[in-house]
Amino acid sequence: MGRVAKSIVIAVDASERSLDALTLGRLLVDSTAAPVVLVSVFPLDPLADPDEVHYTRAREEARTILVELGEEAGLPAPTAQVIAGNFAARELQRVSEQEATGMIVLGSTHRGPIGRLLPGGVGERLLSGAACAIAIAPRGYADHPAVRLERIGVAFDGSDESRHALEAGRQLARSSKAKLRVISVFERVAFGAVATERSGASVNQRLRADQREALAKAAAEQPHEEIESRLLEGSPGHVLAEESAELDLLVTGSRGYGPRAAVLLGGTTHTLMRKAACPGLVVPRGARLELVAYGGDAPAP
Repeated sequence: MGRVAKSIVIAVDASERSLDALTLGRLLVDSTAAPVVLVSVFPLDPLADPDEVHYTRAREEARTILVELGEEAGLPAPTAQVIAGNFAARELQRVSEQEATGMIVLGSTHRGPIGRLLPGGVGERLLSGAACAIAIAPRGYADHPAVRLERIGVAFDGSDESRHALEAGRQLARSSKAKLRVISVFERVAFGAVATERSGASVNQRLRADQREALAKAAAEQPHEEIESRLLEGSPGHVLAEESAELDLLVTGSRGYGPRAAVLLGGTTHTLMRKAACPGLVVPRGARLELVAYGGDAPAP
């Protein structure tokens, strides 16, 4: 018997960004066959008795609405969970720490530009220590969603964290039959034009060659039928944001230091999360993405 996939949790609130999160969540559920849970944080009156009839009724009504939203979004058999609490970020952080949670899907803040990622307060909190992968839909994503995952990009810099992101991207690409693009961005270093003693090549030339070799090796090690590697040059966050316009999902790793099995953004990913034109997925440091169901028709990684 195969392993049971962890759940995709979609955070739902009363704002328009919930439609974006629901739409992205449906796409990821369709691509992975993972079970889905809709979660909403129910405001808690500190003076109210949680056992009062009206309080219990309100929570049940909220749960019913969640299920209806999920069904309207085309989600298969959605489970609804209403959490009592006045701090959504804190409650979702706790959800991220649950063993059954494989990913939390959020929408972008309504204050951001249409078609761009811009995490709000809750998203910023979860991108600073969540214990599971975090996916964020651009603002307005529900208006122009991808029909399916056709092209998945992975940001690769040779670090262990980017290798975990590459493994996650390959897993998603295989389960959704998508093309996989591995993107590495070379950023020139100051005084890198100085020639090295042995070869006569400059420091920047040597660094670029090493990065190209690492990228080619990583791409060759991935057992995926349609894989493309790109070595570009410039500021990584801005270059990756430009590449995101051609992608249905861009996967990145967490910062290379900090707690293991936690999401923690570095400078490049932080910039990317604010400028990307496609949904972004950040994988926890040192953790695998465990969403694709094993057994049946779902392919194992």
